[in-house]
Amino acid sequence: MPSLRLGIMTAVAYTAIIAVGTAYIFVLRQEPISLEIALLSLLPVQLIAVFMCAAVVVRFADWRAVGFGRVQWSGLLWFLPSWVVLAVMGAGIAQALTAQMMAGLGAFGITLLAVTTFLVAFGEEIVFRGVLLRGAITRLAVPAAMFLSALSFGLFHWVNRIAGQGASETSLQVLFAFLVGFFLAPIAIRVGNLWPLIIWHWFWNIAVILGQVAVVLHPYALTGLAIQAVISIWLWTDMIRKGRAD
Repeated sequence: MPSLRLGIMTAVAYTAIIAVGTAYIFVLRQEPISLEIALLSLLPVQLIAVFMCAAVVVRFADWRAVGFGRVQWSGLLWFLPSWVVLAVMGAGIAQALTAQMMAGLGAFGITLLAVTTFLVAFGEEIVFRGVLLRGAITRLAVPAAMFLSALSFGLFHWVNRIAGQGASETSLQVLFAFLVGFFLAPIAIRVGNLWPLIIWHWFWNIAVILGQVAVVLHPYALTGLAIQAVISIWLWTDMIRKGRAD
């Protein structure tokens, strides 16, 4: 089982790798880049970050201990509404994408999009819902551990400010990431396996990027956030109640 210290150190190291890589790509180069070039530039950064995560798990813990245990299928029921919302969003974005937009990405760009976003989802889930959350549970009450995981996940997204994103936009993204983390932390515990979260996170990242390409701000994103908030409150209340009973 990972420790709280290991979880914090892993989160800090992961954030540092992403921050340095982002600064190199978007600040030191100081050149306008297309989506394809941005994804290609971010790919080695994500590979390094994921390799670091895997090395930490193999060296200091094990995959089961950080959240790759047996899937608790009943826990997936709490995740189902988010999948439905994501599917509706995906259908809307697919309708908005034109053949010209997809041709602009090309087969190589689409492959880069799939691979890079998967690495992002894989790395972030291992760090924030894996090593950090599981490590925090060894020292903190479960609700406190989940809050630390959600807060760290939200604050991590400040690295997007380095890429030149506006302060207000970054602040909203940090808040949104915190709320997503607030939802995913109890889901990770309920499900017992990070793969469903990784896959959802992966598809969500793809939907966000393709939504930007199609210039679509899908209203169902807010609907999904509202649904997640309701589910989060229920799950958190249940876990706090169980913690008091113990």
